[in-house]
Amino acid sequence: MTTRPSPRLLEKWTEQDVHLWLMTEVKVHETLADKFFEEEVSGSHLDVFGKTDILDLGIKHGPAVKITSYLESLKEGSQHKSQFPAYVENWTKQQVTQWLLQHVKVYDKYAAQLREEDVTGDCLVCFKKQDFLDLKVKSGPAVKILAELHKLNNKPEPQLQPISDITDITEKPNPTQPELSLPQAITTNQPESQNKIESETDNVAEDTSENIQQFNKASEKDGIQQTNQKDLGGKGEKKLLGPQSKKKNKTSLWK
Repeated sequence: MTTRPSPRLLEKWTEQDVHLWLMTEVKVHETLADKFFEEEVSGSHLDVFGKTDILDLGIKHGPAVKITSYLESLKEGSQHKSQFPAYVENWTKQQVTQWLLQHVKVYDKYAAQLREEDVTGDCLVCFKKQDFLDLKVKSGPAVKILAELHKLNNKPEPQLQPISDITDITEKPNPTQPELSLPQAITTNQPESQNKIESETDNVAEDTSENIQQFNKASEKDGIQQTNQKDLGGKGEKKLLGPQSKKKNKTSLWK
């Protein structure tokens, strides 16, 4: 039978002692205890560990909070004791989710976040406000969860109804836009009306400019055609007069 390491000799614990403490005292899953052993965490190392260091081992937030809480008690030389009913510590992740949704009435996204981080009942009872904030739970819900958790000491075990897996995240409802008064509506619509008038004015100006350009082009075309006809007329007259003039000159010579 393996002897449990003495808390007073924490700095002298071997890696095996740390592994044994995690398994027998903290009662985490063996795979989590193995991570400490794989990373060669002895007692002298564990003595300076914080929650962030435990998270860096790839351990999720729920178990990390529990290990940190037990470690703080170990350093103080005291036995870790829960302040909540025993049934809470036996809750699974699913039961914690049921309690949060059905009794605390938190948003689905917060319940889903805690379940994703493996927050079982024995982990939940070790949570402090900052631990919730570290999981992006706002201060309001964080304080409410802790308050409802303490109320369980004076209440019978709550009834938890089965629920399906959480797939949708419920967001805060969008605030309703207030109705505008008539002066506000007129003021709001004025820029739009002004823009519409300016747009129509620009369109009229563009149409007028295009019409002028088309008129100028048509005038130039008519002028060119008239000039060509005049030139052609002169040439035709010369051609008609040419032979008659020659005939007249020839007749005068015969005379």
